[in-house]
Parts: sequence; C-alpha cells; structure tokens
Amino acid sequence: MGVPLTRVLAQTPGIAVSTVVTAALAASLPGPLGWLVFLSALSPAVVLLAGAGEPAAVRGLFGARALTPAEAAALAKTTVQLCQRDLGPPSVRLYLWPGVRTVSAAGAGRRSVLVSAELLSQVRLSRLPPDQAAAVIAHAAGLVRVGALRSDLAVQLWTIPWRFLRGLARAVGAAGGRLPLMALMWRARFVLGLIALGQGVTAGQPEAVVAGALSAAVVGLSYLVPRWEKASAAGLQAMGDEQVARTRLAPSLADFLLRQSRSAATFERVHALELAHASLQPSSPPVRSTRR
Repeated sequence: MGVPLTRVLAQTPGIAVSTVVTAALAASLPGPLGWLVFLSALSPAVVLLAGAGEPAAVRGLFGARALTPAEAAALAKTTVQLCQRDLGPPSVRLYLWPGVRTVSAAGAGRRSVLVSAELLSQVRLSRLPPDQAAAVIAHAAGLVRVGALRSDLAVQLWTIPWRFLRGLARAVGAAGGRLPLMALMWRARFVLGLIALGQGVTAGQPEAVVAGALSAAVVGLSYLVPRWEKASAAGLQAMGDEQVARTRLAPSLADFLLRQSRSAATFERVHALELAHASLQPSSPPVRSTRR
C-alpha cells in the first residue's frame, strides 16, 4: 500500500523549506565546514530511510521510551489481542509516549507504535477495556504494518527547521492577530500575493520577478498546505480504520469513539466502521431446498 498523494503534498513544502534553510546555513560557513554541516544533518535522515536507527529516533523526536515491566504487565491483555492479529510485539515495538494527555496511539517508522501515557493510565484504572485499548493501538499499528509511515521519522528529522519556523510564525501570527489591521491583512493575503507578483512582473528585472513569484507562491501555499494536511490526516484515518476492520476490532473502536465524542463526524466515522466490519463478515450459506 503506497503513501497517499495528499500526504506527499503535505510533506513536500516542509522538506523543500528545510533543505533550503540547511543549504543556506551550510553555504554561510567557510570552506569544507559547510559541506560537513550539511552532510551531518542529512546522514541521519538517510540512515532512517534505510531502516536503521529507528529506536533512537523515536526516543529523540518524541521523548518516548520502552515500556517498563509493570507497564507491559498492565497492557498484557491488550497486547495478547494485538499479537493474535500480528499487530503486537515482535512485529511492532510498543513505546510509552509521556506527556500526551489523550487516550491515543501513534505509529512511527517501520515498526514503532507510541502508546500515550493517558491510555496506559486508563487501562490501569480499568476505565478502558482491553479490547478498546487494542483497537486504538491497532489503528496505529495497522498503518505501520502497511508501510504508510515508513518514511515519517526521516521526514520529521529533516523538517525540524520547517517546524521551528512554522511554530515561530504561528506565535507571531497569534500575537499580531489581536490587532485588527494584522488580522485584516492575513485574511486578504491572496490580494497581497497578487500585488507582489504584479509588481515583480511590472519591474521587468529578473530578481524582482523571482521575488514576486516567491511571494505569491508562499501566499498560495498558506492556503494549500492546511488543506493538504487535513486531507492527509483524513486519508490516514480511513486507512487505519480499514486495518482495524480487517482485524475484527471495528466494534471495539466504534465503542471507544462514541465514549469520547458524540459529534456528527464521530457518528459518520462509526457508521463507516460498521459498514467495513459488516462487509468482512462471512455470508450465510445458501439454504438448500428440501423439495425433490
């Protein structure tokens, strides 16, 4: 199963910006030092793409760690259900994801699944049944097993500059959003992008044209990237739900979702899970006639 196009589109701007930033930083350094810095940044991502160094990357990027014996014992019933479906150890490695206050699990790379500390806590307190915990983890493990996330750790590592700049921009935007003029300019950024492009073309100088085109591209991406990211997340959710249905855990995931929310979107997702589950049930054998 390949990576959805929307996921590629959502990741491409971050990869491109991070490459430009890293290359610019390397170029500003004297002599071979710049190449050394660039290769030092690139090498770990290449290693991850090759399938090595995943445990270290999971720990470094997410702050995750291996389960302690006590934590593994608390998840024992859940883990048994996962192993019965080839979605538990040793097919995948389970890590504890500290600091996450939602009942959730996330896949990473080729074999890693991060279990939130809140999910473990709810299981320990008997507030989350083992089958529902297994369904939540199976959603993440299913994505890992079909290879939908195999390059994610490398992308996460390489796009650190992009995520830093984006976080900074959001902080500045949140502060400036309190000012009416800044908020108006942000809503009208499409017009500002067209003006920048028009000014660059009118100037006739190559530098001005490139600057105007880049400004217009940045404005365009400010509209497109959130759409691509939303579509990518929806695609992964649907793909994970399909894998859950294949393991016959769709009813458990539906029960969990309805415990968390009663929104229209949740009911739509539960309905899709029920349909997927029903489609995988063996049909009744035909009734033979007794007439002769």
